[in-house]
This record gives sequence, C-alpha cells and structure tokens, in this order.
Amino acid sequence: MVERLMCDVSQAAGPALLTEEQAAEILKKLIFDYGMPAVRSRWETLTPSEIKSAISRLFGPYSAPAIAAGIEKAEKASPQFVPTAKAFEDAVRACEPTKFYAALPAPDISPAVIAARQAEAEAMARKVAAPRYDFKAWARKLRAEWLSGRNLGMQQQVMGAEALGERWHMDNGRRECSPIYDAEAA
Repeated sequence: MVERLMCDVSQAAGPALLTEEQAAEILKKLIFDYGMPAVRSRWETLTPSEIKSAISRLFGPYSAPAIAAGIEKAEKASPQFVPTAKAFEDAVRACEPTKFYAALPAPDISPAVIAARQAEAEAMARKVAAPRYDFKAWARKLRAEWLSGRNLGMQQQVMGAEALGERWHMDNGRRECSPIYDAEAA
C-alpha cells in the first residue's frame, strides 16, 4: 500500500477509490485490532462487500501512509470500541500531509503600468466611496431659505437644525447658524 490508493485511474470525474484488496486489508486490520464481534456490532446491518465499498470510498482520496497513521491514531483514541466512520475519516485527514505549492514568479510589469493600474484602482475606490445620495439635502435647502429671510414653520426650523447639528438663531439681529458642540465631546 505504498502507491496512491485508487481503484481506477481513468475515473477523473468520480471519487478516488481503494481497490477491493486494499479495502479488505483495512477491514482485516480492524477485525484484528477490535475483534469480529466488535466490528460486526458497529456495522451489523452491512455485508462485508458493503463495508469494503464504504471503506473504499471513505479512504480513497488519502495516501497509504496517511491511512495507516490515521487508523493507528483512531485506535489509540478509542482502544476498546470501534470508532465511527467519521472518526476514522477525521483521523486519516489529520494525518494527510499538507500539499505545498511553489510560489509564482514575480510579475514582469514596468513601473509606469503599475502606476497606471494603481491610479485606476484609486479612481474606482473613490467612485465607490463617494456618497451617492445626500440624505440631508432637504435640511441644507431649509437652511439656505431660512438664511435668505424666508419664514419657515417651527417644525421645519427645529428638524433642519437638528439634522445638521446646528442652532439656527437671531441673537445679533441677523439670522445665523452655529454648530452645536456636545458636552460629552468637550
């Protein structure tokens, strides 16, 4: 069981499978380690060929060393009881080595192209970050009308001033708008 455990190399679309002999070897190991009554009690509704096909599908994507190490790990985790298929798969997956990929070479791009792409990206970011709708335009319109001398209703003055965070007043004999500073911020 040194080679990659596959049933059929031509099945590119389907899942990887173990051969029947390889699945039988794994089943024999389980029977040897736990005994036939324990294995039969765990999977009593399945026939031996169904157990082999389940083992074949379960362990097919993994390498032989990972399967051997995973079975050992699962057996150490529960030495008296046959682990579930999920526990076996988790143990084998944990023992599968991580594939490392070589880094791609650095791109061969001139500084002018980099600057152009960066400017294009910044323009897109500004476009996305730009406000699309001024939700306080009504309040700014009311403020401009109030400052020009038009009389507004009391509710218009109060709501417009609150929306803009200002105080609209006539303390000096002329209309003015001054910002309101929070006491908590000071």
